[in-house]
This record gives sequence, C-alpha cells and structure tokens, in this order.
Amino acid sequence: MRPTLTEQIEGARRVLVELLAPEVSDAHAREQAAYAAAALQHAAARWPHVLADLVADIRALEEVLGLDPAELAEAVGGVPDFASAEDYHRGLRSQLADEIKAGPEPSAAVRAYLADSVERLK
Repeated sequence: MRPTLTEQIEGARRVLVELLAPEVSDAHAREQAAYAAAALQHAAARWPHVLADLVADIRALEEVLGLDPAELAEAVGGVPDFASAEDYHRGLRSQLADEIKAGPEPSAAVRAYLADSVERLK
C-alpha cells in the first residue's frame, strides 16, 4: 500500500519544513515548527519498529507478572495488530502498577524490568 505510513509521516515533515516554516515570521512559532518536524522525523524512523518493540515489552511484562506468553495470541487473536497489542500492553502495565502498589518492596524481577525500561528510553 502506497504511500506507506513512514512515507506519509516523512511527507508531512517535508511540508512543514519546506513549505510552511519558511513562511512563518514569528521566532517562537518557527522554533515550535522545528520541534514538530523533529518529532515527525523521529516517528518516521521509529514507526517500523513500534510493533516489535511493543510485543517485546509485552513478553517482558508477561514474564515479570508470571503469565503464560501464549496469552498474547489469545488476547489479540493471532498476528497482533497494533491497537490490540497496545490494549493488551496497557492491561499488563496496569497489573504491574497494581503489584508495585500492593507490596512494600517490588520483586527483583520487577526492579530489573523497570531498570531495563529506563535504559530503553535513553
């Protein structure tokens, strides 16, 4: 299917940078347009990896929460589509938050998961 999502995001970035930004006279608005263009560039670069990264985080959460990894296929019906995987991930994150709030001290597995999550955000 053309244009791909990556091509659409990159096209929107080009319109912003090449057509709109040069017409903006306010310095603050130009700065905000530059930030928006950078965000679109980052999104275009990251988009192809989003589902794989989401599924990897789902697997890590399932392991930390002691859930059977087969639950992903049951939760999202085979090959995960993004919205279903995101919903399932949101539920797992909620379970993790509940586990953290319930106990006086997070388990070693939870601490390791959180540390790994922070590293991936860098």
